[in-house]
Amino acid sequence: MRRRQLGRALRLLREQAGLRTEDAARELDCARSKISHMEGARNPIGKPDLDALLRLYHADKETAVALEEMRREGKQRGWWATYRLPAWLGDLVGLEADAVTERVVELELVPALLQTEDYARAVHAAGPHKVPSGEMERRVAARMQRQKRLTEPPALTLSAVISEAALRRVMAQSDVAAGQLQRLVSDAQLPNVSLLVLPFSAGVHGSMSGSYALLDFGLEVSLDVGYQEYAAGGHLVDDQDVVQLLSDLYDALRGQTLDADESLAFVMELAQQVE
Repeated sequence: MRRRQLGRALRLLREQAGLRTEDAARELDCARSKISHMEGARNPIGKPDLDALLRLYHADKETAVALEEMRREGKQRGWWATYRLPAWLGDLVGLEADAVTERVVELELVPALLQTEDYARAVHAAGPHKVPSGEMERRVAARMQRQKRLTEPPALTLSAVISEAALRRVMAQSDVAAGQLQRLVSDAQLPNVSLLVLPFSAGVHGSMSGSYALLDFGLEVSLDVGYQEYAAGGHLVDDQDVVQLLSDLYDALRGQTLDADESLAFVMELAQQVE
């Protein structure tokens, strides 16, 4: 995922410099396809090639340092590699590990970063693909590890829109309801977490077609990335027109939610009903 970020950043720098892939290939004395493969994260980038491209693109010192760090980190395996996650999920976790902010819209489930172990286990058990017990426990453990992004510095800023439907489904799961709702009450009071409830009274809304997440990395050279999940897996979205559309939908949806205080009071009331 760091190579993916690096390739995207180099493509952006090249375009800002008004250069074609042919120009970059000429600088490195290589085939045009090599530049395309580096920008597409299909090939790792060596330090000499990166230095040459940064000189060609007239990158400033701060950008050069950030991209060299990306290049080095791109050679390392992330903690999630040991959990043997599906490729589509590993992609998300890899990006999430580097994100500064994450915006999430969940219509049927509690967001993964806010789930208890028991709820996460129930979600995996109800999934479309039955997995052995050991595999399920490994995935649940990976989900719990992901959640450290909310409490360990630098903490991820999470803004989550949760449909009332997802909360009502939690209440129907009697064996996990109390713990999960109390967890939401607790997490909603973290300074870096914003929990907004989308009530039934909001009626029809622009995100009814599905849940999604948007990740921002806080660097000028890094573009926002979207993520959409479905029954059989998930995929990253890096087409910036689509990412902008999802961002606009998210902003519009926030106008239909309860505010933060109202949302917290709503979840607290549900938690009291299942105690």
